[in-house]
Amino acid sequence: MHTFLDTGIIDLLESDPRPSFIVALTPHPPTIVYANPALTGLAGLLDIVTAKKENNAGLWEWIITGGAAKGAPPRSSFSHANIFWTRSVIHQQMVVVGANEQAPPAQPSRKVRLDVNDAKHGQDGGVSPRIVAIHDNGEDNAELPSPDIAALRRAKSTPTGVPTIPHHGSMPGPEAIRPLSRSTSDPGWVLPDMPPEKRPFLDVIGSVDWSATPIGAIADWQPRLDQIWNQIVVDSRPIAIYWGPSYTTIYNEAFSKLCGSKHPALLGLPAETAWGEAGMELKKSMRSIATKKKSVVEGEWRFFVERESEEGEEAWVEETYLKWTLTPILEGDECVGFMHPIVDATSMRLWERRMRMLIELGEILVTARDIKSYWEKTIDQLAAVDPRYDIPMAILYSVDQDPSGGTSTSSVNGTTKVCRLEGALAVPAGHPIAPLTLTLRPGADALSAAFKEALATHHPLLLQTRDGTLPEELLEDLEFRGFGDCCRAAVICPIRPTKEENVMGLLLLGLNPRRPYDNDYQQYISLLSQKLTTSLASIVLLEEEARRGRNAAEEAAFHQAQLKEKLAVQTREANESSQMFQAVAEFVPVGMCFGDSEGNITFANDAWYKITGYPGIGPISNQGFLACVREEDRHIIVTEYEKLKTTRNAEFEFRVKRQADTDVPPPLTRNSPSFEKAGLDLVPVEDPTERHILAAAKAERAPDGSILRVLTCLTDVTAHKQAAEEAVRRAQQAENLKRMAEFATVGMYDMDLNGKLLSSNKVFFEMCGIPIVDPHEVDVRPWDECVVEEDFAVLKGKIQRMVSENKVQNVELRLKTTWAAEDGGGHKVVVPRWVQATLMPVRSTEGVIQSFTGCLSDVSLQKLQLEREKQRKEEAIESKRQQENFIDMTSHEMRNPLSAIIHCADAITATMTRVQGLVSGDVDLAIPASNGNVAVDDTQVEVRGLVENCIDNAETIVSCAQHQKRIVDDILTMSKLDSKLLAITPITVNPIQIVQEALKMFEVEARRVDINLSMVVDQSYKDLGIGYLDFDPSRLKQVLINLLTNALKFTKTGPTRNVSVGVSACRERPSEATSLVQFIPREEFDEEDYPLPDTRDRDSVFLMFEVKDTGQGLTEEEKKSLFQRFVQASSRTHVKYGGSGLGLFISRRLTELQNGAIGVASQPGIGSTFAFYIEAYIPSAMAAHDAEAQAAVTKAVMSSLRVAPSTNLRTRRSASTASGSTTPSSNTKPSPITASPTSELILPPPKIQGILVVEDNLINQHITRRGLVNMGFTVDVANHGVECLDKLRRTDRFVANSKDGEPNGGTTNGDHMPFPLSIILMDIEMPIQDGLTCTRNIRQLEREGKISGGRLPIIAVSANARLEQIQEAKEAGCDDVLVKPYRMPELLERMRVVMGLVAAEAAC
Repeated sequence: MHTFLDTGIIDLLESDPRPSFIVALTPHPPTIVYANPALTGLAGLLDIVTAKKENNAGLWEWIITGGAAKGAPPRSSFSHANIFWTRSVIHQQMVVVGANEQAPPAQPSRKVRLDVNDAKHGQDGGVSPRIVAIHDNGEDNAELPSPDIAALRRAKSTPTGVPTIPHHGSMPGPEAIRPLSRSTSDPGWVLPDMPPEKRPFLDVIGSVDWSATPIGAIADWQPRLDQIWNQIVVDSRPIAIYWGPSYTTIYNEAFSKLCGSKHPALLGLPAETAWGEAGMELKKSMRSIATKKKSVVEGEWRFFVERESEEGEEAWVEETYLKWTLTPILEGDECVGFMHPIVDATSMRLWERRMRMLIELGEILVTARDIKSYWEKTIDQLAAVDPRYDIPMAILYSVDQDPSGGTSTSSVNGTTKVCRLEGALAVPAGHPIAPLTLTLRPGADALSAAFKEALATHHPLLLQTRDGTLPEELLEDLEFRGFGDCCRAAVICPIRPTKEENVMGLLLLGLNPRRPYDNDYQQYISLLSQKLTTSLASIVLLEEEARRGRNAAEEAAFHQAQLKEKLAVQTREANESSQMFQAVAEFVPVGMCFGDSEGNITFANDAWYKITGYPGIGPISNQGFLACVREEDRHIIVTEYEKLKTTRNAEFEFRVKRQADTDVPPPLTRNSPSFEKAGLDLVPVEDPTERHILAAAKAERAPDGSILRVLTCLTDVTAHKQAAEEAVRRAQQAENLKRMAEFATVGMYDMDLNGKLLSSNKVFFEMCGIPIVDPHEVDVRPWDECVVEEDFAVLKGKIQRMVSENKVQNVELRLKTTWAAEDGGGHKVVVPRWVQATLMPVRSTEGVIQSFTGCLSDVSLQKLQLEREKQRKEEAIESKRQQENFIDMTSHEMRNPLSAIIHCADAITATMTRVQGLVSGDVDLAIPASNGNVAVDDTQVEVRGLVENCIDNAETIVSCAQHQKRIVDDILTMSKLDSKLLAITPITVNPIQIVQEALKMFEVEARRVDINLSMVVDQSYKDLGIGYLDFDPSRLKQVLINLLTNALKFTKTGPTRNVSVGVSACRERPSEATSLVQFIPREEFDEEDYPLPDTRDRDSVFLMFEVKDTGQGLTEEEKKSLFQRFVQASSRTHVKYGGSGLGLFISRRLTELQNGAIGVASQPGIGSTFAFYIEAYIPSAMAAHDAEAQAAVTKAVMSSLRVAPSTNLRTRRSASTASGSTTPSSNTKPSPITASPTSELILPPPKIQGILVVEDNLINQHITRRGLVNMGFTVDVANHGVECLDKLRRTDRFVANSKDGEPNGGTTNGDHMPFPLSIILMDIEMPIQDGLTCTRNIRQLEREGKISGGRLPIIAVSANARLEQIQEAKEAGCDDVLVKPYRMPELLERMRVVMGLVAAEAAC
């Protein structure tokens, strides 16, 4: 027994005798979800509710909105079809509508025919609440019947199904009536009787073992679940339910179609199991929605539904587009499940995609002007379609008469047609599915029969793999577009201009493998075929239309003549024609109207109303139609009609505005008769905001001249206006493109296959370096004239490849013109012009490539940069390799002498230890002879041998030190060159003297290895009368030393040992024609990088020096590697002779810095000649005089200071050797020291008494002091400048002041004599006070008179060898600079020279 609260609304309505029904407002559209027995038993009344009539729009508007005005409360009652209806809204989701009796109207109602049948009763004796399916019978009644409810209650009908009410009129109607039934145990919503078509799906539902699922068996389902299930099972929309905590899946039959092959396995599964990864996301969304208790509408998604395989084909997936919503199902405040309705938007999306493709195709095809371009544009546009899913494959053939079939014009089923391939997509070249030529004869290619059949049809022909019409072997190796899947079907679209004409083309189009060939796809293919047909017809009929126009004009003239003859007959027939006019006017595409002079229109045909958009029918008074005209154009109509009072005809244009009323029919668009005959339709102007109208008005006058009536014809010229505007726009676009080509920075051209220029812009002429001419008047072939010969063959090959492959080609070429630019340093760079040419084939109307177009892009800068980067990379790699080799060679060359120095030092130490023991008295030096005389015993002989060995070892040490010094000098010079710090400082000197000094340095070494060293002065030098010249003697001597070092090194092992230095001069620059050697090309360098002297406007002389030797000579390969950094003639050179590999490279750079060059001439086994020249300059008379005077003073000093050799240890050694004494070392070669020219200066000069050595390095201080003391000098030492000044005050040269309290002579103790100071050897780099500061202080003391005896000579002794450092020392007051390392004879000679020069200056 149910309580009062258990009674539901269904209980109330089922017991209510009034016909009632429930409408669900959500989800839209509104749906009838329940009808009580009182309504289902009255078929006539149910017809009023569900009838497909526009008259029901008012009823449904009232049901949905209440029918009240905006802002007013809804009306609860409504009168319709003589029935009083009431309306109640429940929870803003459902509307309960009831029908009530009301008094019939005053006028009698029309009779209604009712079908009366007995209603079926349920088990409880009541009427089963089922809905009767009422279908529209197609009758167009003006109004609904007025039924008698009492009679309707007596008549009942049996239901047969569930109807679907379509949407009619402006107001929405119900989508479907959902049948419902009552359960005996639950007052809620339960499943009604199902229609037969639902039974199979319900059987599937019943076959599922629901008891094994979390929701249990169907009988145990919760009432809320039953209610939701009853709602969705009869719904035509795809809806799923996810119930309970595990989200168990239940769905209706529409949803099962989206599951594909997974149905019915998904029923009863949890959401995450049923949908995999998507199920997890769905589960997260449902949990979020359960918290918020709000529905979520997702966007559109693309899904691929797995479809079961049909007979003869494999399983496949279907492309679908779905939109879905998740709605929570609430039970109180608890979310017990979710409803998942899905809207299939596939048809809409596919239709939009395909319509967009058709529109783009149409826009492209209208630009074709001939058949050939039509084929090209068709295949190009099909290729450009994006996305490509609907065009996975395309093959386009043109159909022509078979030449081999004769000239017969038999039907297409014969053998007189041949198909030629115009283009293909996704088909590789040479594939059997698309041969270049396809004959339609029996036994031809595989698709010949299908093409032959398509020629005879007027609609697309379907080919399928499952029925064998599309052989699968032909689909192998195709590169399908879109999804990449193999097509399961294809269609052949015959392209014929008109229905009567033959087929001109065949398009084989592969169908989307992921879509069925349904009605939408067939309609799309049909529209595509129609688009191709209409586009081709416009081209074919263009000439035909022109011909028809000419014929029409001739016929019009002929007809005009006939009309004049028949004028009398037509006058008699005027009345009859007037009666026929109105009928004819309704079929012409021109708006026609008659009116008077006041603007009142008495007659207008349908076309007039459609063109002007004037609403309604009937006469129009007082120019009422002007409301449809644009306000700006209304005065035109008024003015032209006023002109008719004085003129007969008037023509004018005006615009009509679009009407807002949607009930007004769209403007009329009629077709040209010629196009109607061709079976084509003109596309109307879509949705214009305004239309352009061309009007022609003619006044019909009475005999008295008054206007009887006015005939006005209106023609819609909107399409013509748009076409004209489009033509102007395209003409402007073409002009803009032409202007852009002229201002482009690349050369653009058009050329035939023979290389003849057809057209180009100015940049092309400028790049090619040819004058600008008109190619139409002058035959210009730029490739032949402008392309470098080596690249011309490449260009021809690219052109041939372009023609053969029918593809765009790119090629890089060098033109005979040059490209110039300035680099970052402001230097002009001129290189061959490199261009990148694009070759694009241009086909004729027959599809034959007759020319090509393209552009030239200047890539000279990129090429230059690439070459420079490549060169820099190679130079860097080579420099790194050379530096590594140089480091290895330098290490070897430095270690070898160091090893020899260490060994010699050990030998000297051992020898002197032995000598010390012999001379200490431990061993007797004399033994009496048998004859009583004292003879030299073995000990004395041993001592002399040991001394000679010490001398030899010392000479070896000196030689090794000199070798290391040359390496260090080379490295320092190379460093200066790399740092661009090497300066050329010309001074006035005698070139011969410089050469003699260089030779003098090698005299000792030459004698040791028995080499004849000589100098030869050429007659050309003497003829010029050269005495002194301005050049840098140190750099010249450096080059001579390098060449002489190599000459002696490679000559000392040969049988003939001659080395000579030749000197010559000339006014002109020497060349290979005037010299025996081949000069190395000079390298260009920036003069700003090196501090070179200004030699402008000076008289120059070129000095030539040749160093000849009789060494082993050089091969051609060895000569190629000379004069390069860190490179020697061969790898054997370093192993055998040593060296750093820098000498010749430095020599080359030094000669080039002096505006000269260096070269070599050599023959293997004979010898080599290294020659170089420098540019010297004639000095001024004053400079030459000063140089001669300085040389004379120096010579006089040297002559006065030179003394005869005296007896010492070395002379005694030489005398004993000459007297015939035999010692173990008597066969050794003479020591270089004894043979040195400085051997005459062994004894100290008398004027040098005391020497002050200022040196901070204790080792150098000790060695220098010992060497000078051994020579007989008095020596004192100081560690820095302050100590030097202190010791200067204690010498005999210092004059003490009375203020200081010091006596003259600088002594403080009478017991000690002052130091006899003659000269100071000053180091530069010292702590406390450096040498330059000390020198300045000494010179200041001289100026103050504190130094007696005149100028005190000071020689700077330092390792600072740069010219700037030497100059700085002389400016500080030093008389000369001696660079470390040095030998004691060199120091002695330098001291004597400085003493002499100081004395000579004092005497002057």
